[in-house]
Amino acid sequence: MVSASDPTQPQPVTIPLTQLQRGRKGRIALADDASPDSAMLRAMGLKPQAEVRICRLGQPCIVAVKNQCGGGCRIGLDRSIADRVMVCPAD
Repeated sequence: MVSASDPTQPQPVTIPLTQLQRGRKGRIALADDASPDSAMLRAMGLKPQAEVRICRLGQPCIVAVKNQCGGGCRIGLDRSIADRVMVCPAD
């Protein structure tokens, strides 16, 4: 198994959640852990490797979060918070 920090492996492209187009999916790569909102984001399911889909861009940004049990929910995020959530776009 190859470690995520292996310099010989290509690193996945990450972009802010707000740069995904409506209807596109991605996986959470990083949510700003230094932010006071980080515990709230994790509680809502926005943690590394969680699958998300953009339902609506703007204010608020509406995101569908899929959980590991196959269910999920939609959440509204302030754009300033959504800008700090980094995702790997899904093809």
